[in-house]
Amino acid sequence: MSEHVELGQLGAAKLAGVTPNYDDSPGNMSERESRVPLLGSPGTSRHSDEESRDSDHYGTSGSKRSATTTVLDADSDEEDDNNVTSDAQGGVQQADAINLVWSRSALILAYCFIFLCSFAQALQWQILSNLTPYVTSEFSSHSLIPTIGIVSSVLSGVLKLPISKVIDAWGRPQGLAAMIVLASIGLILMAACQDVKTYAAAQVFYQVGISGFSYVLDIIIADTSSLKNRTLAFAYSNTPNLITTFIGPPIARAFYEQSSWRWGFAFSAILFFVLSLPILTILMLNARKARRLGLLKKKTKKRWTLEYLQDSLKEYDVIGVLLVTAGLTMVFVPFSLGTRAEDQAGLAVLVTGLVLLVAFAFHERYYATRPVIAFSLLFSRNVAGSCFLSIILFVAYNAWDSYYSSYLQVVHGLSITQAGYIDHIYGFGSCLWAILVGYLIRVTDRYKWLAWAALPVHILGGTAMIFFRRPDTHVSLLVLCQVLITIGGSTLVVCDQMAVMAVCSHEELASVMAVLLLAAYVGSAGGNALSGAIWNSTLPKALSELLPNLSPRELAALCSDITKQLSYPMGDPIRDAIITAYDRAQVRMCITGAFISLLEIVAVAMWKDAIVSQVKQVKGKVI
Repeated sequence: MSEHVELGQLGAAKLAGVTPNYDDSPGNMSERESRVPLLGSPGTSRHSDEESRDSDHYGTSGSKRSATTTVLDADSDEEDDNNVTSDAQGGVQQADAINLVWSRSALILAYCFIFLCSFAQALQWQILSNLTPYVTSEFSSHSLIPTIGIVSSVLSGVLKLPISKVIDAWGRPQGLAAMIVLASIGLILMAACQDVKTYAAAQVFYQVGISGFSYVLDIIIADTSSLKNRTLAFAYSNTPNLITTFIGPPIARAFYEQSSWRWGFAFSAILFFVLSLPILTILMLNARKARRLGLLKKKTKKRWTLEYLQDSLKEYDVIGVLLVTAGLTMVFVPFSLGTRAEDQAGLAVLVTGLVLLVAFAFHERYYATRPVIAFSLLFSRNVAGSCFLSIILFVAYNAWDSYYSSYLQVVHGLSITQAGYIDHIYGFGSCLWAILVGYLIRVTDRYKWLAWAALPVHILGGTAMIFFRRPDTHVSLLVLCQVLITIGGSTLVVCDQMAVMAVCSHEELASVMAVLLLAAYVGSAGGNALSGAIWNSTLPKALSELLPNLSPRELAALCSDITKQLSYPMGDPIRDAIITAYDRAQVRMCITGAFISLLEIVAVAMWKDAIVSQVKQVKGKVI
């Protein structure tokens, strides 16, 4: 389950003249959630003065109108749907305007271009992941290589919040163009790099660019689809993975055998850049059309005065963006690199990061005019519960999945290809399963019931691994566990994102998605740290007990080198000892993941359900 698991979310459908039935009291629901037709919520919502600055999105003529109002004026709604929200930020206004000038054929063409973007992204990732071992082997003498990967991964996770602010302020096409340029520069630099410094810069450019590209593309899909059909739209955008999973490795091998890994990287850069241009072009053409029709005002150039600078800092919340970016980076880099108590410099960076995050919280709560994300939304039941679920899902998955490919090769004697097929069941299967989940949400108009149905399946799959991930277990039972985890996990991911998007406005969409992705990154980092701690504390100890005749140096080499482990044939006493040590470590990791996954029940219980077809969010012609 990677960061790329960003499937369902957000939406709209006409909400005129509808009177939902409600049972609960207003006090049981956050003020943000009371704006949308959540199941079990009452008639009229209460809004604080703090929220009134952005609640006009839900009303007309300056009056605040909750989505739970019993009857809405149809004429006013129609007039609202044909105009850009005046108090929204520039990028959100641009997204509304683009939707308002879509023709049906242009929207269908745009989704064809989105497919091309996803295909280019998935194929270049397959090529890179298969060629990267040859790149790292060329720089194998440089211990900086793993650190580069960790730092670039941290930045790609942390920078989602600043990117969300940028695309809300300036526009989706502008953000997408910036990410395309960053990723392309990274690929070109990697193709041409001759030293570790160039490779380090290339990795940072590429990771930030490609991660940001995927995120902005998801926001564009969310802008152009109703909540009822959102999961189907996201599932559609992920279907290229079904193709690239099979054609990517042969293409990478052909480049390596017939040319070089450098040409493989160059080809990836060209393919990615060329196939990303059509969606960017059609969005920019529609934005120009909206300006021509008067839906978007042309930006007037203003003189750079002190007052204008202060207004810009407040409008874009530059202070908040800087505080959260620096704070999260300083927290995650030392954590990801495994800072120890005796490392005073690393601890100082970690503490500084925590202080900056506290400062960010105070700034957003009391001083920010347009906060990165409103506190009332962040701590609502749906958003808090979904972020908690995302963390739990990724911690549990990484506890199960870390070292799984090595386990399959060492313990069950599978080849790299066979182990890869089993290990990638989730990535492949989730693409197919998400289509069914999207269809069920569309038909039933609900998402929470699917999460409740998926919980026992996911927990069962994780618990079964405690008993089946053993040396004497047939591989088919391991496959069964992976299938159960795929069905349960991918369903929970889709519903998790739906729960978040059901309680936010269009202007809050990008920041909420960024926070949810950040929660997934936190879960992945925590899961990797947890599984690494279990592995490193169990495997060496078990091998030292089982192979007392080996020296500490030989044991260390045996623990860290899978090639050396596989060099001993099945039935050899040393191979048997390695298998036993693997068994102990894997069982402990599976037990940990299974216990952690039980917390998923608490997270889902926190949600309020919603009638997805009645959530008003985006305007104009959408899927």
